[in-house]
Amino acid sequence: MQTPVMQTAMKALVIGIAACTLASPTSAYTINGVIPPGTTPVVINLRQPIKPGLLRFRFYARPTNAGVPYAIDFCIGPAFNPCGLPAPTSHVINVPKGQVRSANFDSGIFATNVFVAGQGTRVPVAYSVQVY
Repeated sequence: MQTPVMQTAMKALVIGIAACTLASPTSAYTINGVIPPGTTPVVINLRQPIKPGLLRFRFYARPTNAGVPYAIDFCIGPAFNPCGLPAPTSHVINVPKGQVRSANFDSGIFATNVFVAGQGTRVPVAYSVQVY
């Protein structure tokens, strides 16, 4: 038999779970990785199949101690040069160490482009991308 305190606690738990469920879309996911030292970007693979419509991204450059100030370039563009061509061919989101940036893209952009992350330090740098 549940006491009134237990009933109140259970109601609060159910309400909390419901609020968390409604707060983020069920299709949201996070991609974490490490960019090796140097200037060659790493390809970030999105979960397949990519649903049609607007995709929202939250990019995060973790506060790694790289010995120098750094930023991560998250790029969407042609495979031969994803970070180097001007928009609308390429899109570059520059995220300084320890900061977050957000951007929205139509999912169709990934039909002909790659998604990469790059940095130019001499140490590995971690990144995180939330897709929702």
